[in-house]
Amino acid sequence: MDILFIETFYAGSHRNFADRWISRSRHKHYLFTLPGRFWKWRQAGSALYLAEKIPESREMKFDAMVVSGMTDLAHLKTLRPDLPPAMLYIHENQFSYPLQAGEKRDFRYGLTDLVNILSAETVIFNSRYNRDSFLEECRKLFQRLPDALPEKALEKASEKSRVIHPGIDTEGIHRAAVESEDSSLPEQIPLIIWNHRHEHDKNPEEAFRILENLRNQKVPFRLALLGERFSRTPEAFTRARRVLSGNIVVDDFPPVNEYYRWLKKGDFVISTAVQENFGISVLEASAAGCWPLLPRRLAYPEVMPSWVQGACFWDTGEELEGKLKKLLGMEKKQRNRLTEPLSRWVSDYCWANQTEKLDNAAESVVSPGRNIPLPKN
Repeated sequence: MDILFIETFYAGSHRNFADRWISRSRHKHYLFTLPGRFWKWRQAGSALYLAEKIPESREMKFDAMVVSGMTDLAHLKTLRPDLPPAMLYIHENQFSYPLQAGEKRDFRYGLTDLVNILSAETVIFNSRYNRDSFLEECRKLFQRLPDALPEKALEKASEKSRVIHPGIDTEGIHRAAVESEDSSLPEQIPLIIWNHRHEHDKNPEEAFRILENLRNQKVPFRLALLGERFSRTPEAFTRARRVLSGNIVVDDFPPVNEYYRWLKKGDFVISTAVQENFGISVLEASAAGCWPLLPRRLAYPEVMPSWVQGACFWDTGEELEGKLKKLLGMEKKQRNRLTEPLSRWVSDYCWANQTEKLDNAAESVVSPGRNIPLPKN
């Protein structure tokens, strides 16, 4: 099939998802992108731009299109009725994304998500958590509306929504060569990985508060500050760079191969996120051999195996601090006995597996009567 792939927020996990699926797909994709910035304008107005720039069907004919949730699909289909049927892939939704202090939620963006779902022929969420939290927030909003309530919108949205997790580049991670350790620090000092976006929804304040406590207790550790960063960064990072300067061995958003090498050097990956719809960074680090310490919330209970959850999940910051302190005191051989089985398990998320599911979903857009296997969850 010839697929028009539209990604109007071509950065971070959105970019990785598009590039890695396309590079492995059995279909031919034509990628149309806009830079990953100005998300409100992307969702509210990109359809106007796309309608003018996408070639008309008499110039180039596509069998299907794949569109990310950062596009107003309903408006695009109205402006360009010649475009093929659409598969909508939803990385995040605007009903559940946490607000910063002083912000007020604009429900129009969440309603755009809902109308997009109803407009698409096939709808794929990246996790059950993302789908279920979106539908629940829709229900809450509908309870507050004054009149003219849609009676069947949520039922239709639920019925047509499926879940396919994105892939993890486990092959690239396992190929990554381990560079020599920093000679200025003993090899036995464990390395903690922070590889999330440097934004408020990842709750860096809590993570760095705990690491500062451990430093004050003279618990030895090294810290790798990885992850995408932006022009505005939470104040917690400024303080961490000052207070934990003696522990930080790298503070960078490096190219992918160097990033993988740092993951391979790591011992633990921690998350204190208050918003996470899948957890690519945690699964990448786990595939590289890091032991995860994660909040018992969001998508983490869905994507991690049940047999590790008692050891890697925490409910309070005090519990996270206690677990991390205990693990930091373990010998490396003990830690390896924990991490090796998990690293093998995460390989099930490899892109080879997920591409097959996504290709099937794309085919279902144009062949609704065929028996194409799709996830039922």
